[in-house]
Amino acid sequence: MRKFYTLLLLTFFVFIVSHAQTISGVIIDQETKEKLIGVNIITKDGKGTATDIFGKYILKLEAGNHQITYRYIGYKDIVKDITLKNGQQKIIDIKLKTASEQLSTVVISAGKFEQNLEEITVSMEVLKPSLIENKNTTDIQTALDQVPGVNITDGQANIRGGSGWSYGAGTRVLVMVDDMPLISGDAGQVQWKLIATENINQVEIIKGASSVLYGSSALNGVINIRTAFPTQKDIDKNTTSLVSRVFPGYTKVNMHFGLIDKPKREELNWNGDKRRAFKGIDFFHAMKLKNLDLSLGGNIFKDDGYRKGEITDRKRFNFGLKYKNRKIEGLSYGINGNFLFQSTGSVMIWKSLQEAYTPLGDEVTTTSGDTYNIDPFITYMHGNSRHSLRARYLKVINDNSTKGKDNNQDNESEIYYTDYQWQKNIDKYSLRITSGITNEIVYARSDLFQGDNSRKNHSLYTQLDKKWKKLNISLGARYEYFSIDSEKDHVMDGDTINHIATGKPVFRTGLNYQIAEYTYIRSSWGQGYRFPSMAELFISTNQSGLEIYPNPDLKPESGWSTEIGIKQGLRFGNWMGYLDVAAFLMQYDD
Repeated sequence: MRKFYTLLLLTFFVFIVSHAQTISGVIIDQETKEKLIGVNIITKDGKGTATDIFGKYILKLEAGNHQITYRYIGYKDIVKDITLKNGQQKIIDIKLKTASEQLSTVVISAGKFEQNLEEITVSMEVLKPSLIENKNTTDIQTALDQVPGVNITDGQANIRGGSGWSYGAGTRVLVMVDDMPLISGDAGQVQWKLIATENINQVEIIKGASSVLYGSSALNGVINIRTAFPTQKDIDKNTTSLVSRVFPGYTKVNMHFGLIDKPKREELNWNGDKRRAFKGIDFFHAMKLKNLDLSLGGNIFKDDGYRKGEITDRKRFNFGLKYKNRKIEGLSYGINGNFLFQSTGSVMIWKSLQEAYTPLGDEVTTTSGDTYNIDPFITYMHGNSRHSLRARYLKVINDNSTKGKDNNQDNESEIYYTDYQWQKNIDKYSLRITSGITNEIVYARSDLFQGDNSRKNHSLYTQLDKKWKKLNISLGARYEYFSIDSEKDHVMDGDTINHIATGKPVFRTGLNYQIAEYTYIRSSWGQGYRFPSMAELFISTNQSGLEIYPNPDLKPESGWSTEIGIKQGLRFGNWMGYLDVAAFLMQYDD
């Protein structure tokens, strides 16, 4: 009898589900046929859902008349009036068309979710891969130098000239690849050469303090490089090429060669009549294999240099894999990797004014070694919620020698980084909640930094983004905790210690209001900070007669920035752009 009742209840449940009123379907881009992820399907009374990773959606509704809005950033809204009878299930497939009135630039870095560039509350610049390719460069620094207010000097990024400059140790601008820092664990140096310029989808540059979302080193701003996965549009454009017949998918190859001119002053010409040169080649291939996205790239570069001894020999390779689970809708996972093998010569002090390109005492420091990162990730989208877990293992090995001999300046560091993020979109209140937790553990081994050192960093962050008619409001907070353990005891504030720990909360807020069809006014205020690197705290060495001393008393830097700006969209035929004017104030301490 018990089995009979169980079977009866199960049958009743199946009957109820099968006779519920639903609409479902697939939403794609009208031009590229690409399935769109995260499209909002909203009813007039505030109910709704979003498409999953396969562009599919399903929405349960009551019987009767409904007005359904299909909305996606950068696309025109589609509104449909439908009528559902009891137990009716309708399939409604949608093709969305790009909204021509938009500036057609979507960014992620400002709030860790997709937004139109004109609607964000901070100043941001965007670099497209076409600009980088037109510069014919394999070094992202060359392209970034073209951005207004951004300067790269000896590998140090500076935004709006606000936070100073530090040679070879620490950075006040956080450089990231796919929302994760690409900075060495010991010296805090940006690993520019590891960035695959052949595989860039977009570069987003935030001007001003950004520590709330991104943590330490975002004191002066953020440069976030987003890598590319193959799109159906790119592959379709490439199907008629000769290369695609041999390697199905999307393939591009760039080559460059240049000669270095002789200096006008003869006394500077240390190389005689021989001409120096630089040359390189890079490639990128992307393809789709059912539910698997695959990308491969690489670069080979050789530079003889115009200064004696500064020769660069570099080889870099990268790959990306992303798989969309067939059985669990909304689940995707994958792994990315970059590998750099290089040898670079550098000089601290030149011989004299008359021999500026010749090193003093022929002391050329040659740095060789391997740098690589492995980035596994997993994302799960369910309704209006999104869970993501990203991880990075970054290892930097520098073997240094002077005049071909070991100079006891080798260093090696490992970083284990994770970032879990939860995001919830509450359509009824036009509210988006973004929360996350990051953990970073660093191990550094070097005589330069007085032995073995380790660092731990833990943080929690939350940001609320509310859209009310034409007004966008953003509020955020973060708490960061740092600790460093050193093998050697250090004197700090008169005490002998080998453990340093500190914590700090930071906050931000911003507003953006659309005052006309193509005119947006914004205002923001945010705090920033930077914890000193191991190199700045513990380094002890001699370079070309210069003594460099440790400074364990060094305190974290902090600051804040505020701005007000206006962005005016411009459109002339098929040409679109904007005029952006901002006034800002920045203050830094320590």
